[in-house]
Amino acid sequence: MATAANYPNRMAVQPRQAEKPAFNMVERKDPRFVQFGDGEMITGVLVSIERIKVNDKPASRYTVEDLDTKELCAFLGTFQIDAKLRPVDVGHVIEVRCEGTDSNVGRNGNSMKLFKVLVSDRTAPGWAYDGTPITNDDIPFA
Repeated sequence: MATAANYPNRMAVQPRQAEKPAFNMVERKDPRFVQFGDGEMITGVLVSIERIKVNDKPASRYTVEDLDTKELCAFLGTFQIDAKLRPVDVGHVIEVRCEGTDSNVGRNGNSMKLFKVLVSDRTAPGWAYDGTPITNDDIPFA
C-alpha cells in the first residue's frame, strides 16, 4: 500500500472538508388557533387542509398564512366550511367570515354558526399547487 511515508518528496493530501454554510435559524411556532365569534374574519393564503381527530371525532383543520405578516393561523372546519373549501383551494387566497348564528339549528344548546367563504379565482403569487393529492408513489424513498 502506497502512503505519503513511502514517498518522502510528496505531500500527504488531506481530505477536503466542505465549508458549512451559515444558516440563520428561526424558531417555527405552531399556528395561532382561531375560534370564530360573530363578525370575525380570517383572510390569507390557504396553506393546508388536514384531517385530524378532536375528542375522538374526525375534523378538518385549515391553516392560513396572513398575506402581510406571514403569520400562520388555524381553525377547525364546520359543516358549512368543509362544504365550501376544497383541496384544490390550497394556494388560493381565502376569506372566511362568521356571519352570526342560526338558533333554529343547533346541538347541545349551541346554535349553528353561519359562515361566508370567499376563494380567489387563481392561486396567490408564488403558489403553484394545483390541488393534486400527493401519494406514496410520488415519494421515491417511501
